[in-house]
Amino acid sequence: MLGSGLQFIAYTSLFKNDALGKEVVLQTTSGKIPVLVHPALKKEKGLIITFTGFSVHGFKDKRVAAMNNAYAKMGYTAVTPQINTIDALQIHPNAIDEVKNAIFHIVASPILNPKKHKPAVFAPSFTAGIAALAVAEMPPESILSLCLLGTYTDFESTIQFALRNPNQTDDYGMHILLKNFLPYDIGKQSDLEDIIQAALEDNGLKRTEPMLPNTLKKANVNTQKLYHTIKNDAVLREEMVLRAWKKIPDFAQFKNRLDLAQHAHKITCVVSIIHGKDDDVIPASQSMLLYDILKAHKQDVRLEVSNLLSHGDPKFGIKILAEVFNLAKAFAYFLPNHSKK
Repeated sequence: MLGSGLQFIAYTSLFKNDALGKEVVLQTTSGKIPVLVHPALKKEKGLIITFTGFSVHGFKDKRVAAMNNAYAKMGYTAVTPQINTIDALQIHPNAIDEVKNAIFHIVASPILNPKKHKPAVFAPSFTAGIAALAVAEMPPESILSLCLLGTYTDFESTIQFALRNPNQTDDYGMHILLKNFLPYDIGKQSDLEDIIQAALEDNGLKRTEPMLPNTLKKANVNTQKLYHTIKNDAVLREEMVLRAWKKIPDFAQFKNRLDLAQHAHKITCVVSIIHGKDDDVIPASQSMLLYDILKAHKQDVRLEVSNLLSHGDPKFGIKILAEVFNLAKAFAYFLPNHSKK
């Protein structure tokens, strides 16, 4: 297991290939789904379905493509479907249904899965929680294993952390929350929505010439002041978004369905949970909570909280070797040929 994990880390770092796979269209009962396919480059060991996070690059995020290429080199077919709700950066239970639908049709496809492998599923960040919820709603034994990287578990406390964390060095998650929930509190304000979208894209696309300054100039003075106040006043920002969050139509149902803490006990497959120790968007305590829930229900689960995935200065010295080995074991834990059948 360690060897496979080290191989995966090498293929996603020293020998990284982030070329996108071949795009094909998967016909489903609810419409067509574009998917990116990275076929196994040697005798096929299994099928891994990967999902991207809430990225402005959508399902063509090269970070996940690099992982898919690594899996392909290791003998797995990796498939990444487009999830419209996630690509639109929308936080909504509809994403759970889209993920379930994509998994079902990828597994059933004679082209994508001719050997009828039971799939392993990988997802990062907020999408990790969505994927876990989808697996929880699927029939037992549908999924072989699940790898969650930086997942949330309790939805509301995750929102609160992202809104008020004073040490947050990356405001991408905060802007995602503003985009999704602020209109429920202050109504639709197109200028403010354009500003938030520009901030998101500047961050996500790593623009050398940000669009935010010009977008701000086009807005009226009151909108500019409102944006700066929301961005800089963590207390006010949290109050506004949590107030907005509770104004969502069918709030109780919306909250319950997105709350992984309420549904994690229904997951029956092998689960590998990985989290950066100092993650300042979704705290590592969320993965620890999920681990405790799964262990309490006697599930086969592994947790790795790693310094190597944290934000901050690189760490050197002999201790880093143990970190690499532990991280390698965690990534390998969910691979189909290592997971319990």
